Amino acid sequence: MAVEIINTGGSGGGGKVVMAFILGAVMLVVAVVAFFMWDNFKSGGGASVPSAIHITVKGK
Repeated sequence: MAVEIINTGGSGGGGKVVMAFILGAVMLVVAVVAFFMWDNFKSGGGASVPSAIHITVKGK
């Protein structure tokens, strides 16, 4: 008895699953990086804002 597999070229969901996995991984990485950047900013490790800006003009 032979088993015949017929591929009709229908909609296979394998590519969609791979793309969903990759998109989910990218979103997770972005969320983790954003969390650590925010944590660093809130703890005072971020770039400080200058208290005053001094401009000097030469020739006057």
